[in-house]
Amino acid sequence: MNIEQLQYIAEVARTGSLTKAAEHCHLTVTGVSRAITLFEQELGTRIFVRSRAGATVTAEGEKIITKIKTILSQIEELKREASSYHELNNSRLRIASIPGPISLLIETLSEMKREFPGSRFDLIEDHTQTVLESVRNGDSDIGFVLLPEQRVMQPELHFERIVEDRLILLCHIDSPLTERKIVHPEELTDTPLVLYNDSNILTLVQELVPDSDILFKSNNVDALLRAVRANLAVTIGTTYSLQTYGKAFNKEVVSLPLQLPDRGETFLWLVTAAGVSASRATELFIRRFRHALEVQHQPL
Repeated sequence: MNIEQLQYIAEVARTGSLTKAAEHCHLTVTGVSRAITLFEQELGTRIFVRSRAGATVTAEGEKIITKIKTILSQIEELKREASSYHELNNSRLRIASIPGPISLLIETLSEMKREFPGSRFDLIEDHTQTVLESVRNGDSDIGFVLLPEQRVMQPELHFERIVEDRLILLCHIDSPLTERKIVHPEELTDTPLVLYNDSNILTLVQELVPDSDILFKSNNVDALLRAVRANLAVTIGTTYSLQTYGKAFNKEVVSLPLQLPDRGETFLWLVTAAGVSASRATELFIRRFRHALEVQHQPL
């Protein structure tokens, strides 16, 4: 008994003809007939009644052919899985992201790397405009950025909403600002700020606090948090990015809501090049990243 025999039997049952089955299987009628005869002899059961009019399935044959179809379907599924594994195990995925999602992205990539050790992953952390340019230029397959909804209509890019976010203030627990239930921008005029060196954040702060005292700007989030932990300054960022990085310092650092003019809803977006089909590795990574977000219960 072999797979070819199962395929010939299924084809004869489908067409009702040895001749047609032989044509579809690129075999002679004699070859198909002999394969079926050997199978019947091995099982000791007649599957077809053959005549010049064609091949009719017997009552016993109906049950056997049902099982044969199931077996062939499982074999095809196994082939697809093997092909998918080979593709994923030899895949390369390039990701660019702002700092906020980095920790969870690394967890998701690590899981995939353990499952597909031959795969390659490149992860770059940078500010919003660089992430967008990297995807637009084809240097990255996908990107993650935080933007207000009205700013995602950009040529050559496709944006997919991941999770809602909002801006907050992060300060030391001993800061006088912790006495406020909500902080107004004008209260930050004489407060030193440390800011992530992202054009969106810098532009927003300039609009909210024109005379702000910016101690320094940096693309190193740890440097910003060290300044906050030392009570040298406060920082402004998104709930997603700051709470993700600030969890380890929850006894020293406090997050406060920031009173802002209506800027519309802000989201973490998945960015891809418009018109480019996603690879299997990309699709699998996105599914797992979304699942990890749900499990982690990130604030909306």
